Amino acid sequence: MKTMQWLCVVGGLALAACGGTSAETTAHEEHHEHGGGEVTASGALVPVGEATIGDRSTCTVSGEEITITESSPHSEHDGRTYYFCCPHCQERFEANPHEFLPAEHEASAEPVPG
Repeated sequence: MKTMQWLCVVGGLALAACGGTSAETTAHEEHHEHGGGEVTASGALVPVGEATIGDRSTCTVSGEEITITESSPHSEHDGRTYYFCCPHCQERFEANPHEFLPAEHEASAEPVPG
């Protein structure tokens, strides 16, 4: 019986480590089970911040591979368009874009006069 309890604890920790709380992880997984991000296996991946409709890229937040469509959640930041696998990832990006921007995009951003 103790082994089963230990497995439940370890399993719960693995879920939480995968992107936040278990509730957030479950909501994100449910989104994808109901047709969230469209994933394909053909063509080259276009770097984050350079993709356009029809390209394959990765979600700026989760890193999940997606195909960009007209209805893909997206956000504009520093003259670039960033695409996401779901609205939850878009919200996380908009709350703190610098947490998710690739290093080369951070370096290319113009300094703010101050």
